[in-house]
Amino acid sequence: MPNADNPRRTLPWVNPSSRRMIRGGLLLGIGIAAGLGATGAYAQQQSDLDARVAHAQQFVSAKMAAKVRNSGLTFHWIGSSDRFWFRKATGGGSEFTVVDAGTGAQRPLFDGNAMTTALAASGMTPGTPIRNVMVPPDGRSIVVMVPMPDASCRWPTSGPSCDVPTQSYRCDLPVTSCQAMPARPEADILLSPDRKRAVFARDHNLWLRDMASGEERQLTTDGVEYFAYGKPHLHVDFQRVIRARARQPDPLFGIIWSPDGRYILSIRHDVREVPERLVATEYLPGDGGRPNVYSTRIAIASDPKYPDATVETIDVETGTVHHVDVDPQLFGDYTAIIYVLGAFSWSPDNRQVSFLASTRGSKEMHLLRIDMPTGRAEDLIAEQASSLARNSNIVPAFHVLNSGREAIWYSDRDGWNHLYLYDLTTGRVKSQITKGDWTVTDLLHVDEATRTVYFTAAGKEDGRNPYYRHLYSVSMAGAGPKLLTPENADHEFSGNSMLALHGGKISPSSRYFIDSYSTVTQPDKVVVRAMDGRVTANVVEADISQLEASGWQPPEQFTVKAADDETDLYGIIIKPQNFDPSKKYPVIEITYPGPGSRFAPTTFRDNFQLSTTLNAYAFAETGAIVVTVEGRGGGMRSKAFRTAFEGKDDRFAAIDHVAAIRNVGVTRPYMDLDRVGVTGHSHGGYATLRAMMLYPEFFKVGVSGESPGDSLVSSLDIATERVFGIPDTPEILDYYRRTSVESVAHRLEGKLLVIFAGLDENVPFQSAFHVFKALQDANKVYDTLIMPDATHTGGREPYGVMRTIRYFAENLGGPE
Repeated sequence: MPNADNPRRTLPWVNPSSRRMIRGGLLLGIGIAAGLGATGAYAQQQSDLDARVAHAQQFVSAKMAAKVRNSGLTFHWIGSSDRFWFRKATGGGSEFTVVDAGTGAQRPLFDGNAMTTALAASGMTPGTPIRNVMVPPDGRSIVVMVPMPDASCRWPTSGPSCDVPTQSYRCDLPVTSCQAMPARPEADILLSPDRKRAVFARDHNLWLRDMASGEERQLTTDGVEYFAYGKPHLHVDFQRVIRARARQPDPLFGIIWSPDGRYILSIRHDVREVPERLVATEYLPGDGGRPNVYSTRIAIASDPKYPDATVETIDVETGTVHHVDVDPQLFGDYTAIIYVLGAFSWSPDNRQVSFLASTRGSKEMHLLRIDMPTGRAEDLIAEQASSLARNSNIVPAFHVLNSGREAIWYSDRDGWNHLYLYDLTTGRVKSQITKGDWTVTDLLHVDEATRTVYFTAAGKEDGRNPYYRHLYSVSMAGAGPKLLTPENADHEFSGNSMLALHGGKISPSSRYFIDSYSTVTQPDKVVVRAMDGRVTANVVEADISQLEASGWQPPEQFTVKAADDETDLYGIIIKPQNFDPSKKYPVIEITYPGPGSRFAPTTFRDNFQLSTTLNAYAFAETGAIVVTVEGRGGGMRSKAFRTAFEGKDDRFAAIDHVAAIRNVGVTRPYMDLDRVGVTGHSHGGYATLRAMMLYPEFFKVGVSGESPGDSLVSSLDIATERVFGIPDTPEILDYYRRTSVESVAHRLEGKLLVIFAGLDENVPFQSAFHVFKALQDANKVYDTLIMPDATHTGGREPYGVMRTIRYFAENLGGPE
């Protein structure tokens, strides 16, 4: 029986010769087709399909990325010196290397044989691998972490969330001896910067412990259940079930030590009026028995009010607690995340701290300053956001100068993300530090002595990919930004945003910086530069020899017009290794159009690890052309680009993706635009469903992973309100309904596989039922995959990936 979506399809696609045999069956006689011939054709068809899927699975992202050495390395400065260390992959494993930024000289961080001998003498089992190391600021010792005897992965048992208990040893440098260290405190104990004291929660209040004597004293007394210290309202904590299964305590969130260890800053939310909500039901407990139900008190978009918050300052020397007088609604949206990340600006004497706060949905952004001894708060800068997805960064860039009288602030008020210098005594702008039709992506460093600002920006260099980041220096007066990283590539840094916590690349002396750059076709190269941009050392280059030996070919980069026929969109094309331009290939788009964020592939690592490229090479090896493209609505471009689809039913710009693929196909006749599929995860899963339903004549096959069904009730991710607005008016409530899956489910025509995870805490399993019901009410046929033990990455786990590969291979076919 012909497929209603495409009358010429009579059976699931197989290789061209088998399909010709099937089509030619009538020439051999109806009797044969109805008998053994048809049976044999079907068996051959399934065998071919199995072979194609097995072949494609050899090219999943995890296997491809494992063939690349020294890509995406992390570097660690040693104390206040201009030396740093990093872990470098070698042919026989890995080694820890120290680099002198000034001379470029490299040497091993420690002698491997001496370390093995010293660890064995301290009681470690010979042959136990070193999992990680840490070098204290003095540089005269090293802390080595090794797996504990018979240690195994805590749940989950595989993947990046795997947590193996470790034992730490402190060794001298050069290594002559090592001593086992006491077990590290659990996550619910927060050590002071000097590690002499620790704060922890007991009966909803904070206590202080002297680590040497063990003496404890109570710091707060007004904490109660659901309004407890160490428990802010945190939407991004998606590890509750994982911790429960591993019998690990909840971390002490919302508690920050001052750098000198004198003060504690606390944030907590009052969730006593928030309903208890289901997070997940564990139908298969590890110890057997009946299902476990996990719930929490967390606000969702349909709630009329965000939980109120309070902020306290605590002097641990005197025990004085001050309740800060500040608007309790200024700690919505991502403010709690900022606390967890530790994105704070402390005064030199540690008496004042400045940080970002925001109202619900990021409608307003504020720079607050709190005086720790008195608890007095100042609202230094306040800006009304004209768009919900205001900034590309989750944590916008800011810096309060040591004088406390000036601050650098990040805003898109002129249509582009730029830096402004504020006079904090008047609250007015002194100067616009950066200006132009390009966007600042991060504030990396401020040299207050010379009043020089170092920042990364995208789109400033003519003729280059506008998503490539470069480092610049500029005076606070805004005179002449200077390009410091001239190579035509994406230069990766971490500065004042959330990435700062993973280690900045500016040396403590501010004399050097580490520059790691690459493109999707050019592997990583790491150099050290002086602050004027001069290269002082070549550090390491990524090794892709194993990747090339597998037959890998770099993707094709393209620029194409959006649906408005004016805006340039950027993307890549990935082809199968046996690509034949004389044939016609089905097309698979991988999508993740998260508004305000950047998901256009730019670095070499993006080939395998970006949400828009994950497993792309495996999909291509089914015999398809894989496309990923950044439509309007994403970040790192102009405000107009980012807000182009705000308030529109096609919120994730599916029309741009359709236009881009069609326009790319005009000059590439090997792309069969009658056979286009789409897939994505999370927001990408939602975008897949909407694309399939808004443009059923174009997208014929889709695989949607962990997609919100009704964002009013089924997603625990606070980003929902940044995307769709705060549903506090009939108009916004109607917008949520118009942009739901339910509103367009009746338009589905193609083949659809929806994947959900049983233990997903981001998009709880309840969302699956919203999708199921919408499709069933519309009387639509669809396929389902439930991953019982998976979290939010169910569709990305090996079985989910295999089923996705198979679904596309079976329903889109291969080259003709």
